[in-house]
Amino acid sequence: MDPKTAQISFDQLISELSTRLINSEPAETYECIEEVIAAIGNYTDTDRCYVFEFDDNIQNMTNTHEWVRDGYQAHITDLQSVALEELPWFFEQIKTHHKCIVDNIDLLPPEATAERAEFEREQIKSVICVGLVANQHLLGFVGCDMVRQERQWTPEEIRRLRLVADMVANTLERQRTYSELIHTQRALEKANRLLQAQVAQDGLTGIANRRAFDERITNEVQRASRHKTPLALLIIDIDQFKPYNDHYGHLQGDQALKSVADVMFEQLQRNTDFIARYGGEEFVAVISATDEEKTKESMNQLLKAVRDLKIEHGASEVAPYLTISIGGYIHKPRATENTEDLIARMISKADSALYRAKSDGRNRGYLDT
Repeated sequence: MDPKTAQISFDQLISELSTRLINSEPAETYECIEEVIAAIGNYTDTDRCYVFEFDDNIQNMTNTHEWVRDGYQAHITDLQSVALEELPWFFEQIKTHHKCIVDNIDLLPPEATAERAEFEREQIKSVICVGLVANQHLLGFVGCDMVRQERQWTPEEIRRLRLVADMVANTLERQRTYSELIHTQRALEKANRLLQAQVAQDGLTGIANRRAFDERITNEVQRASRHKTPLALLIIDIDQFKPYNDHYGHLQGDQALKSVADVMFEQLQRNTDFIARYGGEEFVAVISATDEEKTKESMNQLLKAVRDLKIEHGASEVAPYLTISIGGYIHKPRATENTEDLIARMISKADSALYRAKSDGRNRGYLDT
């Protein structure tokens, strides 16, 4: 093939490969690079063609892609995480000149003893490597080996391999940018989830807060209306909590709030259960798909669980330990009703039941149906 025909043929090959890489999806990038080095290896009549990628500090290199002519040995598996100190002369050539061209390994300088040993191990007689540079950052290199015979690398062959290197470098940079974008998106999604969780979480007790309750009760009311299933709302108040705070101090008061919240949260563990801190010493619970008997059972479990904590309350007129009072209401969907009006009515009914529980001596629960 005359030089002009060869140049046209190579330019056409580069154009086709470049188009393939540009149009590839991120998931196809590595597969496309494999196709590129196979095409270049065949076109240049070399015995191996490969890509190495550096770590960020250019202290280690890893063979990430390798094409080998039939009948010749592959080395990709034993060229992983090769450290700078193992091949210092080679690293220096690539870092400083962005290329390493050896026509005959017998002509390597004395300081390339380690490199000579490695080339001999791989039975390399001649080698050419050109740096992968994108955005002024050295990513690695693309290279070709001659095992059959020595080869005098011509300026044209060096230029061609540099074109291939530029093409691969830009592709790797695009892939890295895409990976960083995906990583950033996932990090932002995670941060957003954490933020949303914090926004919906009570800072002291760790359970849901008033904002989360407002969202949940709206959703549950609408669901109950659609499925025509009962929905219970409980308002829970720690009995005589102000005297407790005055007597034991706010620090111990905060700890008591946490303990009560924890034990009530443990009692309401079904998927249809929800509990939140409503404000101060008041909590609110939503129980879906329930009935009067089950709701009363849940109320009794909450009352007993808090009693069983045996949190001393020397200032209480109810019991020698901390107790709660509960007011509840069960909504049984009938006619269509405005969601906000219904929620307001449920809260009012549960609050009235709580008032009766307190008036009758506290440490008890009443349910309005």
